Amino acid sequence: VEETKKISPNPAKQERRTAKKYLKQTRERKQKNSKYAEQFAIVGERNSYSKTDNDATFMRMKEDPMKNGQTKPGYNLQVAANNQFALDYTLAPNPTDMRTLIPFLEKMDADVIQGPIVADAGYGSEPNYEFIEDKFGVFDYLIPYNTMLKEETKRWRSDERKVMNWHYNAEDDYYIDPKNVRFNFKRYAYRHDTYGYKRNFK
Repeated sequence: VEETKKISPNPAKQERRTAKKYLKQTRERKQKNSKYAEQFAIVGERNSYSKTDNDATFMRMKEDPMKNGQTKPGYNLQVAANNQFALDYTLAPNPTDMRTLIPFLEKMDADVIQGPIVADAGYGSEPNYEFIEDKFGVFDYLIPYNTMLKEETKRWRSDERKVMNWHYNAEDDYYIDPKNVRFNFKRYAYRHDTYGYKRNFK
């Protein structure tokens, strides 16, 4: 009687091992996808969150003993005041002040906001200016943009690379730089920023 030769490696066993391997990978990826979906739901529009306090966002603090720009989980406290009286406050998850102004003003009672709105350059942005003008058109506001003070310096005004220092012909809509090169109007353009705001460019 001839003995049946053993096939090595066994195709059936090898096929089972391959199937188990793919099944394990599928289960692991499914678990990771569920974990990622949960993390994305927690972080929302932020770029980070703390595992010990999911509502906190990692921010650069003014308190930095090591002077290495380390980040810590925290909140951005916003307070509205008038004549040294606190009118309202909010805790924002955004590290920068620029994106906290609109939600804060929307949260406040319209009757509380009386007179001009004053804030520092950290709040200066086109979306903020547009929002205030649309909602509080009767009010003045004093919110400088981040380069406003620099533009007042002699160094800035004498910089030939700055377009605002070039000669502008309003009638024919063109610029002439200090080297007498003419720049004609080409087209209007627009661009959406990270948060969906549409910026128009000329």
